[in-house]
Amino acid sequence: MAKQPGELQVHKIPVGPYGENCYLLVDPEAREGVLVDPGAEIDKILSVAEGTKITTIVVTHRHGDHVGALQQARTATLAPVAGHPLDAGAIPGGVQIELNDGDEVRCGRFSLRVIHTPGHTPGSICLLSGKQLIGADTVFPGGPGKTATSQDFEQIVASIREKIYTLPDDTVINTGHGENTTVGESKKEYAVFASKERTEMPCGDVLWLSS
Repeated sequence: MAKQPGELQVHKIPVGPYGENCYLLVDPEAREGVLVDPGAEIDKILSVAEGTKITTIVVTHRHGDHVGALQQARTATLAPVAGHPLDAGAIPGGVQIELNDGDEVRCGRFSLRVIHTPGHTPGSICLLSGKQLIGADTVFPGGPGKTATSQDFEQIVASIREKIYTLPDDTVINTGHGENTTVGESKKEYAVFASKERTEMPCGDVLWLSS
């Protein structure tokens, strides 16, 4: 978590039965923040956000464990909800702001760049500020996010290789569940997967080192 004065603060808030990571991104000087994926336990989330004005709620993708407390967050903060148009129809209450690849979300003095990373869902997105990436369910320590078909798997791999692995190796990937990783560490794990010959692509829960 970045806590130094003047830097964007990244607060990870694990919530719900699936350990979904909600994030509160804060400009400590402006005391303004962006709330990402309020999946459950709204009281816990609002406790962390106390004293911060939430200006936008970003949904990285449409899955229930990432949007379970969304309506409560809307009511509590009165902030507009933003998400990719390809997932917007399945987000409870829809979105007020459509986010496409390359768009920016303001967080006080900071800018969060939207990176469209389809594969886990068609409208999956990540957010980048400096060396901090909110990676949601696109990539985890050890592998990509879960996919339903081999075509989805190929798509998420393309998203990771073309949009995530082009970032500096020391970029921190703040994941949608569990522990963080870095771009450099993930690239090393993927290289093992890519070195193996296979007749067809897998799908589901894939691990770079053993799949």
